[in-house]
Amino acid sequence: MNGYLNGESFQQTVRRILLNAEEDSLSTYFVNTKEYSQTNLKDKIANKKIATTGIGNSDHKFIFTNAIKNAKGNNLSIVITDGIYSMKGGNIALVEIDIEDAFKKALMYNELETVVLKMTSNFKGTYYSETCKPGHKAIKINQTRPYYLFLFGNKDVINKTFENIVIKDDLKGLEEESRFIITKDLNVNYTVLTQGEEKKGNFKQSGRKSVVKEIGDAEKSSKKGVLLKDRYLQFGIGVDYSKSSIPESYLLNTSNYSIEDNTGYKIEEIKKVSDLDKGSKSYKWVNAQNEKGKFTYTHIVVVKAKTKLYGDLSLSLDINSPEWITKTGTVYDCSIKNDTSTTFAFDRLMAGVSKAYQKVSDKKEFFKINIKVKAN
Repeated sequence: MNGYLNGESFQQTVRRILLNAEEDSLSTYFVNTKEYSQTNLKDKIANKKIATTGIGNSDHKFIFTNAIKNAKGNNLSIVITDGIYSMKGGNIALVEIDIEDAFKKALMYNELETVVLKMTSNFKGTYYSETCKPGHKAIKINQTRPYYLFLFGNKDVINKTFENIVIKDDLKGLEEESRFIITKDLNVNYTVLTQGEEKKGNFKQSGRKSVVKEIGDAEKSSKKGVLLKDRYLQFGIGVDYSKSSIPESYLLNTSNYSIEDNTGYKIEEIKKVSDLDKGSKSYKWVNAQNEKGKFTYTHIVVVKAKTKLYGDLSLSLDINSPEWITKTGTVYDCSIKNDTSTTFAFDRLMAGVSKAYQKVSDKKEFFKINIKVKAN
């Protein structure tokens, strides 16, 4: 991590974390294949003087396992790392399996959440390649490079940390975010919007309940000038994500949702209610429901179908490895000069984390939304 000590963004981020943390309950370490307890870490970072033995290896299985163990109860573990898998004689083909095994074992006893933030800062110093030929592994660079903040803890302590310590709006160099959670008991509240700009075509809600999960008399829009083959039925589904830990970027990405094939519906877009025009019919309708106080609908999932309108519409938010993680990982780091975005084997590390959470949760999706659409 020495090269990052010259980076203004890195210095500011670490300083902010250490200043906002409660010093009397703060324990700090340098970690690679062992833990080395540190004092006055704030000053060491500021003075660019960090050194310990064993810097040639970074055992992320060891690092993550210890961080999870230390995150019991209301404790929080924060790991700051370059994210590079670097072990003498290590095999990157096995990294994913080792990390998955470590997380599965830990999560059986401690159902915590894991947050990873992709950060960037200037790196000035020697980068040691994992894939260059001997004699060419030490590469001098002075450029932007990614590094990562990992947070391990229960939902409440992580949320409190984001409010008081790691305030994301203040983190210079923050690029991406992902949050891994156990989804055994996760569910969301939802309702079909019976009014609003998303409604194209006609339908009526079945029953008089304020929460609409069944619609009838559904038919395509009959707008003049539109050919019969181009007509469709469209509507919005209000979803209450107010208590969700899932990052906004994940919720807004339509590729993270899927619909079972028994209907012809596709997801058109995901809207944030807070972004709607306050004078729009959709905003007024949702706001009226929210003011009743039962739920807080924060997003609208817009679905559309030209064929197979009727039946049980089953929509799910799937547990996918975030797209940015896949793009960040690389198996070749010899061309590190001018590479400002990738990290050696990072996707392998994170695939192990993702699979562990999925297997402990024993689910392939965060939740399902079920809507019944009837002809009459």
